[in-house]
Amino acid sequence: MTTSTPGDCFTPLVGSSPERRALDAHRAVRFDGLLQLIEEVQRRRSIEEVARAVAGRWKHCSSVQHWRLLCVFQQRCALVVAQGQAVEVSELELDQLQDFDALMWTRRLPRHLSAQGLEAERASLPSELADLRGVGLSILPVQQGLATIGIVSVLSFEKPFDNLDRKFNALVASAMATRMVAILTEQSLTRDLMQAQQQLLEQRQAAIMGRLVNGVAHELNTPLGVQIACCDALAAMVADSGSAQEFAQDIQETVVLIDQQARRAAKMVQRLKQISAATAPSAPLATPLIEELELIAQGYPDLDIRCACPVGLSLILDRNALATVLGELLDNARAHGRAANGETSLLLSATESATEIRISVSDSGAGFVTEQVEHFFDPFFTSKLNQGHIGIGAYIAKSVARDALGASLALHTATSGTTVSLHLPKP
Repeated sequence: MTTSTPGDCFTPLVGSSPERRALDAHRAVRFDGLLQLIEEVQRRRSIEEVARAVAGRWKHCSSVQHWRLLCVFQQRCALVVAQGQAVEVSELELDQLQDFDALMWTRRLPRHLSAQGLEAERASLPSELADLRGVGLSILPVQQGLATIGIVSVLSFEKPFDNLDRKFNALVASAMATRMVAILTEQSLTRDLMQAQQQLLEQRQAAIMGRLVNGVAHELNTPLGVQIACCDALAAMVADSGSAQEFAQDIQETVVLIDQQARRAAKMVQRLKQISAATAPSAPLATPLIEELELIAQGYPDLDIRCACPVGLSLILDRNALATVLGELLDNARAHGRAANGETSLLLSATESATEIRISVSDSGAGFVTEQVEHFFDPFFTSKLNQGHIGIGAYIAKSVARDALGASLALHTATSGTTVSLHLPKP
């Protein structure tokens, strides 16, 4: 038993007439052109690329001059109109189709018109199919399994399409429509994914903003409430002018309390303003990292900070933003990174890979539990709420890192310590 390839049917028969051998050779050339065109279509990544590839090569396997392909995916359509190598691609909804395309899609039946049939229906045809040079028009539904996915209309200037022409045209149209449906499907899935991601991002931002607003309200409400109560008490004591000497000590203590709470509220407002620091970044400068890290460490004389960085490592960045980010992380390490002996030993280090520079702040504290890790960068989340901490430092660091440095922060924690890493992509 022998096997054959698709091209074998065009192999000239021994002993056949010269005319038959020439015809078979011509068919073989056309078939080879068809295979090359279908292969070319499968490599294209956009509908326009598919259309241009076919417009430039269809003539190698069939005498098509002008053509029109409607491809339908769900309620979306891709319409390709070609005149020679000039191609126009439109993407539209199903209910936006022109009368001709809507009628052909409704019928979904093959039609073959000779020159006489073309003359009779030319008035109802689109301009590219109504060309006076046309001598044959074929309208073919394009199938994918049992489903119709498109309608192709092809016009010939040379001769009416025969059965072999129609088969070739159907194969080209099928390759095109199948590839276009794949592209439309990919676009639809990508669009749906992006919408889902955007919705999740908006929901997270709304949740963070809600926590931020509630946190600000809570934190400011306490000192403001204390000040209001103190002011009421002062007013009552001052109103009793005969008892001014008696209340002198109380008045003095109340004034001190008002001052403390006012300063607390002012500090809160100042901290919140740091969130918008990235909106007015300073000019990026070439920054030798070891010098910058040592300079930042010098601002924390109460901490034991060791710096480690490869010699000569440098990066062009916003120095103020870097100092803000690392400052917030060092403040956080001061509060949470104490070792069991009560000391705070920190490592401020930088490493380099092919794609990024990583700057890390590491401590030897007790680390964080899973719930704390999940909310570490959320505003007003802190494990020391009753110890003077408001839980906004990590949120500020993340915001400035993202907006001013184009970087990201990551938390790595264990029972032996915590590391927060700043990931700076290389330009």
